[in-house]
Amino acid sequence: MAAEPAAGSRAPTRGGPDDPWLALGAASRLVGVGPETLRRWADSGKIESYTTPGGHRRFLRSSLEAMVNAPRRHRYGVARLTGSAGTISGEIHRRMQRGGLAGQPWQARLSASQRDEFRRWGQRTFQLVIEYVSATRRAERELLLGEAEKMGALYGAEASRAGLSLAEAVEAFLFYRSPVLEAIAAHLRRRAADISDVTAAYREATAAIDQVLVALVGSHHELRDEGQSTR
Repeated sequence: MAAEPAAGSRAPTRGGPDDPWLALGAASRLVGVGPETLRRWADSGKIESYTTPGGHRRFLRSSLEAMVNAPRRHRYGVARLTGSAGTISGEIHRRMQRGGLAGQPWQARLSASQRDEFRRWGQRTFQLVIEYVSATRRAERELLLGEAEKMGALYGAEASRAGLSLAEAVEAFLFYRSPVLEAIAAHLRRRAADISDVTAAYREATAAIDQVLVALVGSHHELRDEGQSTR
Protein backbone atom coordinates (compact mmCIF):
# COMPACT_ATOMS: atom_id res chain seq x y z
CA MET A 1 0.00 0.00 0.00
CA ALA A 2 1.37 3.40 -0.95
CA ALA A 3 2.02 5.92 1.80
CA GLU A 4 2.39 9.67 1.40
CA PRO A 5 5.17 11.46 3.26
CA ALA A 6 3.95 12.84 6.54
CA ALA A 7 3.88 16.58 7.13
CA GLY A 8 6.79 17.83 9.18
CA SER A 9 8.96 14.83 8.30
CA ARG A 10 12.35 15.10 6.71
CA ALA A 11 10.93 16.22 3.36
CA PRO A 12 11.72 13.87 0.47
CA THR A 13 12.73 15.57 -2.74
CA ARG A 14 11.26 12.83 -4.92
CA GLY A 15 8.07 10.83 -5.09
CA GLY A 16 4.61 11.46 -6.45
CA PRO A 17 1.55 9.66 -7.84
CA ASP A 18 3.67 7.79 -10.39
CA ASP A 19 6.48 7.05 -7.96
CA PRO A 20 5.01 6.70 -4.47
CA TRP A 21 6.73 6.12 -1.17
CA LEU A 22 5.87 2.63 0.08
CA ALA A 23 5.43 1.41 3.62
CA LEU A 24 7.73 -1.34 4.91
CA GLY A 25 5.37 -4.25 4.23
CA ALA A 26 4.56 -3.20 0.67
CA ALA A 27 8.23 -2.51 -0.07
CA SER A 28 9.25 -5.93 1.27
CA ARG A 29 6.69 -7.67 -0.94
CA LEU A 30 7.81 -5.72 -3.99
CA VAL A 31 11.47 -6.66 -3.58
CA GLY A 32 10.86 -10.14 -2.16
CA VAL A 33 13.00 -9.84 0.96
CA GLY A 34 12.24 -9.62 4.66
CA PRO A 35 11.73 -6.31 6.49
CA GLU A 36 15.01 -6.65 8.37
CA THR A 37 16.95 -6.98 5.11
CA LEU A 38 15.16 -3.96 3.69
CA ARG A 39 16.07 -1.90 6.76
CA ARG A 40 19.73 -2.90 6.39
CA TRP A 41 19.72 -1.86 2.73
CA ALA A 42 18.22 1.50 3.65
CA ASP A 43 20.74 2.06 6.45
CA SER A 44 23.62 1.30 4.08
CA GLY A 45 22.25 3.61 1.37
CA LYS A 46 21.51 0.87 -1.15
CA ILE A 47 17.93 2.08 -1.55
CA GLU A 48 16.30 5.47 -1.09
CA SER A 49 14.21 5.87 2.03
CA TYR A 50 13.19 8.29 4.74
CA THR A 51 11.59 8.10 8.19
CA THR A 52 8.31 9.79 9.12
CA PRO A 53 7.95 11.78 12.35
CA GLY A 54 6.20 8.73 13.77
CA GLY A 55 9.28 6.60 13.15
CA HIS A 56 7.95 4.63 10.16
CA ARG A 57 10.12 3.82 7.17
CA ARG A 58 9.09 4.81 3.67
CA PHE A 59 10.80 3.50 0.53
CA LEU A 60 10.75 5.07 -2.93
CA ARG A 61 9.24 2.59 -5.38
CA SER A 62 11.53 3.56 -8.27
CA SER A 63 14.57 2.94 -6.07
CA LEU A 64 13.28 -0.53 -5.17
CA GLU A 65 12.45 -1.36 -8.78
CA ALA A 66 15.93 -0.27 -9.86
CA MET A 67 17.44 -2.71 -7.39
CA VAL A 68 15.16 -5.55 -8.50
CA ASN A 69 15.97 -4.98 -12.17
CA ALA A 70 19.71 -4.40 -11.74
CA PRO A 71 22.10 -7.18 -12.86
CA ARG A 72 22.64 -9.49 -9.90
CA ARG A 73 26.07 -9.73 -8.34
CA HIS A 74 27.18 -13.27 -7.78
CA ARG A 75 27.86 -12.76 -4.12
CA TYR A 76 27.31 -15.38 -1.47
CA GLY A 77 24.17 -14.54 0.50
CA VAL A 78 22.47 -15.78 3.66
CA ALA A 79 19.81 -17.54 1.59
CA ARG A 80 22.47 -20.02 0.44
CA LEU A 81 23.33 -21.14 3.97
CA THR A 82 20.83 -24.01 3.87
CA GLY A 83 22.69 -25.68 1.01
CA SER A 84 25.93 -25.44 2.99
CA ALA A 85 24.62 -27.03 6.18
CA GLY A 86 26.83 -30.12 5.77
CA THR A 87 29.98 -28.03 5.43
CA ILE A 88 29.07 -25.88 8.42
CA SER A 89 28.21 -28.99 10.46
CA GLY A 90 31.71 -30.33 9.89
CA GLU A 91 33.18 -27.02 11.02
CA ILE A 92 31.06 -27.11 14.18
CA HIS A 93 32.27 -30.63 14.98
CA ARG A 94 35.92 -29.60 14.56
CA ARG A 95 35.43 -26.57 16.79
CA MET A 96 33.80 -28.68 19.51
CA GLN A 97 36.62 -31.23 19.39
CA ARG A 98 39.17 -28.44 19.76
CA GLY A 99 37.13 -27.11 22.67
CA GLY A 100 37.54 -30.38 24.60
CA LEU A 101 34.18 -32.07 24.04
CA ALA A 102 35.36 -35.46 25.29
CA GLY A 103 36.53 -33.99 28.59
CA GLN A 104 33.31 -32.25 29.56
CA PRO A 105 32.00 -33.52 32.94
CA TRP A 106 28.41 -33.91 31.72
CA GLN A 107 29.62 -36.21 28.95
CA ALA A 108 30.57 -38.83 31.55
CA ARG A 109 27.04 -38.75 32.97
CA LEU A 110 25.58 -39.99 29.69
CA SER A 111 25.68 -43.43 28.15
CA ALA A 112 27.00 -43.92 24.61
CA SER A 113 23.45 -44.25 23.28
CA GLN A 114 22.33 -41.09 25.09
CA ARG A 115 25.29 -39.14 23.68
CA ASP A 116 24.37 -40.34 20.18
CA GLU A 117 20.75 -39.32 20.74
CA PHE A 118 21.71 -35.86 21.99
CA ARG A 119 24.06 -35.45 19.03
CA ARG A 120 21.22 -36.19 16.62
CA TRP A 121 18.96 -33.69 18.36
CA GLY A 122 21.73 -31.11 18.22
CA GLN A 123 22.22 -31.65 14.49
CA ARG A 124 18.51 -31.30 13.83
CA THR A 125 18.31 -28.14 15.92
CA PHE A 126 21.29 -26.71 14.06
CA GLN A 127 19.60 -27.44 10.72
CA LEU A 128 16.45 -25.65 11.88
CA VAL A 129 18.46 -22.60 13.00
CA ILE A 130 20.20 -22.47 9.60
CA GLU A 131 16.85 -22.66 7.81
CA TYR A 132 15.44 -19.99 10.12
CA VAL A 133 18.30 -17.59 9.37
CA SER A 134 17.96 -18.26 5.62
CA ALA A 135 14.17 -17.88 5.45
CA THR A 136 12.63 -14.57 4.34
CA ARG A 137 8.92 -15.17 4.93
CA ARG A 138 7.58 -14.51 8.42
CA ALA A 139 5.27 -17.54 8.48
CA GLU A 140 8.13 -19.85 7.52
CA ARG A 141 10.46 -18.33 10.11
CA GLU A 142 7.86 -18.72 12.85
CA LEU A 143 7.31 -22.36 11.90
CA LEU A 144 11.04 -23.12 11.90
CA LEU A 145 11.61 -21.35 15.21
CA GLY A 146 8.70 -23.27 16.73
CA GLU A 147 10.23 -26.56 15.60
CA ALA A 148 13.62 -25.56 17.03
CA GLU A 149 11.98 -24.69 20.35
CA LYS A 150 10.34 -28.14 20.39
CA MET A 151 13.78 -29.69 19.98
CA GLY A 152 14.99 -27.60 22.91
CA ALA A 153 12.08 -28.79 25.05
CA LEU A 154 12.80 -32.39 24.06
CA TYR A 155 16.45 -32.00 24.96
CA GLY A 156 15.59 -30.46 28.34
CA ALA A 157 13.17 -33.28 29.21
CA GLU A 158 15.56 -36.03 28.15
CA ALA A 159 18.47 -34.39 29.97
CA SER A 160 16.37 -34.41 33.12
CA ARG A 161 15.46 -38.09 32.62
CA ALA A 162 19.14 -38.89 32.07
CA GLY A 163 19.94 -37.45 35.48
CA LEU A 164 21.55 -34.20 34.37
CA SER A 165 20.88 -31.25 36.62
CA LEU A 166 19.57 -28.07 35.05
CA ALA A 167 23.00 -26.50 35.43
CA GLU A 168 24.60 -29.44 33.60
CA ALA A 169 22.01 -29.38 30.83
CA VAL A 170 22.53 -25.65 30.29
CA GLU A 171 26.31 -26.06 30.42
CA ALA A 172 26.12 -28.75 27.72
CA PHE A 173 23.88 -26.57 25.57
CA LEU A 174 26.16 -23.54 25.90
CA PHE A 175 29.15 -25.69 24.95
CA TYR A 176 27.47 -26.23 21.55
CA ARG A 177 26.21 -22.67 21.22
CA SER A 178 29.47 -20.83 20.54
CA PRO A 179 30.80 -23.27 17.89
CA VAL A 180 27.48 -23.06 16.02
CA LEU A 181 27.48 -19.25 15.93
CA GLU A 182 31.18 -19.01 15.12
CA ALA A 183 30.91 -21.59 12.31
CA ILE A 184 28.00 -19.75 10.65
CA ALA A 185 29.84 -16.41 10.75
CA ALA A 186 33.14 -17.94 9.60
CA HIS A 187 31.44 -19.72 6.69
CA LEU A 188 29.88 -16.47 5.46
CA ARG A 189 33.12 -14.52 5.84
CA ARG A 190 35.13 -17.12 3.92
CA ARG A 191 32.70 -16.77 1.03
CA ALA A 192 32.99 -12.98 1.01
CA ALA A 193 29.38 -12.41 2.07
CA ASP A 194 28.38 -8.82 2.69
CA ILE A 195 29.35 -7.75 6.21
CA SER A 196 25.77 -6.69 6.91
CA ASP A 197 24.61 -10.23 6.07
CA VAL A 198 27.23 -11.75 8.36
CA THR A 199 26.17 -9.47 11.22
CA ALA A 200 22.46 -10.12 10.66
CA ALA A 201 22.94 -13.89 10.40
CA TYR A 202 24.91 -13.96 13.66
CA ARG A 203 22.31 -11.83 15.44
CA GLU A 204 19.35 -13.87 14.17
CA ALA A 205 21.03 -17.22 14.89
CA THR A 206 21.82 -15.99 18.42
CA ALA A 207 18.19 -14.97 19.00
CA ALA A 208 16.91 -18.33 17.73
CA ILE A 209 19.36 -20.35 19.83
CA ASP A 210 18.44 -18.31 22.91
CA GLN A 211 14.78 -19.21 22.36
CA VAL A 212 15.76 -22.88 22.15
CA LEU A 213 17.59 -22.50 25.47
CA VAL A 214 14.51 -20.95 27.08
CA ALA A 215 12.45 -23.95 25.92
CA LEU A 216 15.09 -26.32 27.30
CA VAL A 217 15.05 -24.70 30.73
CA GLY A 218 11.26 -24.66 30.88
CA SER A 219 10.98 -28.32 29.92
CA HIS A 220 13.64 -29.39 32.43
CA HIS A 221 11.89 -27.44 35.21
CA GLU A 222 8.51 -28.91 34.28
CA LEU A 223 9.71 -32.51 34.33
CA ARG A 224 11.59 -31.98 37.58
CA ASP A 225 8.51 -30.45 39.22
CA GLU A 226 6.37 -33.39 38.00
CA GLY A 227 8.85 -35.82 39.52
CA GLN A 228 8.79 -34.02 42.87
CA SER A 229 5.01 -33.92 42.96
CA THR A 230 4.79 -37.73 42.60
CA ARG A 231 7.07 -38.41 45.56
